[in-house]
Amino acid sequence: MFKNILIPISSEFYQKEIFQTGAFLAEKFDSTIKLIYIIEGKTLDQTEKRLDSYRTDFDRAETKKEIIRRHIHVADTIIFEDAKRLFADKNIPFNGEVIEGEFSTVIKGQLNKYKYDLILMGFEKECLLHYRLFEEVDIPIWVESGTDEKSILAVCSNLAPNQKVPEMSLRLSKTLGWDLHMVYVVDIQDAVEVDSNGKRSEKKSENALLERGQQFISEMEKKGIDVTLVKGSLEKETAKAAEDIGAGLVILGREQKKKSILGIPVKGMKRKMAETCKYSILFVN
Repeated sequence: MFKNILIPISSEFYQKEIFQTGAFLAEKFDSTIKLIYIIEGKTLDQTEKRLDSYRTDFDRAETKKEIIRRHIHVADTIIFEDAKRLFADKNIPFNGEVIEGEFSTVIKGQLNKYKYDLILMGFEKECLLHYRLFEEVDIPIWVESGTDEKSILAVCSNLAPNQKVPEMSLRLSKTLGWDLHMVYVVDIQDAVEVDSNGKRSEKKSENALLERGQQFISEMEKKGIDVTLVKGSLEKETAKAAEDIGAGLVILGREQKKKSILGIPVKGMKRKMAETCKYSILFVN
C-alpha cells in the first residue's frame, strides 16, 4: 500500500515524531523513504525585507547564502542524523535532499518526478505554511500528531464518494493490527450527496440523507463492518467520535463540503480539520 513514502520537513517546523511513524509504516509495508528538507522561500524573502535598505545587492546575496548554509548545516547535523539513527537501526532504506522553495510547490515537484504512495508530514498552524497540497495532490496525506493510540476512526458522509475510505481502513486495520471504528456523518449543514466522481447533487431532504446513510451501513454490514450513523456538522461529529474512541488515526476521504450552518462558503476544510483535530489524520485524496 505504502511502498514509497515521502517525508517533507519544513525549515519552519520540525516534528521529530514523524520519523517514528515513518519507521513504523516502513516496517509494516516494506517501504522506502525519501526525506526532503525544505528551506522556505518566504523565510528568505522576509529576511531580505528586514535587511537595511542601504545594503548593497552583493551584501544581501551573501547574507542569503549564509542563511542557506545554516539551514543545510541544520539538515545535515540534526534532521538527517535523527532520521539516520532511527532508520539505520531498523534497516530501512532512505535518502535525503535539501531543496529551497515553497512547501506545497516543492512537494508537488517531487510528485511529478517520482512515484510516491504516501506523504507523511507534521503540521503546525502557527507558521507561514499555507498547506495548499491538502487540496492539490491526489495521493494520501498522513498528518502526524504524535499520539500513541492504536485505533482507527474511518469517516464517511453524504459529502464524499465513500469508496476509498472503507477499503483503505480495512487494509490498514489488518496490517497495523489496530481496531477499526467507522462512522457515517449526515452533514445537515450541507445537505447534498456526492457521487463516485465527486460531483455534488442538488439539495436533499434530511430524511433522504439519513436513508442513504442507512443504505451505506447495510453495505458495510455485508463486509463485517459496524458503522455508527450520526447527524450534525462533519467537523464536530468527526472530532467527537475520535474523542469517544481515543482514535490514533482518523481517515477522511474526498469530502466536498461547501457550506456551513449559516450558508457561508467553507474554505480549506482539510486544513481546518488538521488544525482542530488532535489525532493523526489520513486524507485519502
